[in-house]
Amino acid sequence: MQADADFITDGFLIDCKALTRPHRVGRDEVQQLAGYLLLDYDDRYGIREVGFYLARQGALIRWTVPEFLTMLGARIPLPQLRAALRAHLRGSRPA
Repeated sequence: MQADADFITDGFLIDCKALTRPHRVGRDEVQQLAGYLLLDYDDRYGIREVGFYLARQGALIRWTVPEFLTMLGARIPLPQLRAALRAHLRGSRPA
């Protein structure tokens, strides 16, 4: 599976959005950002923060990974979430 965010720099995963109505950043966009975070199965990029860059507004919205996962209601650590997603996508159970 191939998916990628727009930028990853110094542990910060950034998804750029060119929205005319930035207040409409919603569930789909947040789930997409979460997917990018979880698809870094082996923590190759050392992602510690995630966020959106709203290109038309010149605004940056950012969260630490723990803040972001808490906001989404996650109750297990990031490595376990990544393993669960990987297993699900492969049609198996997490190790």
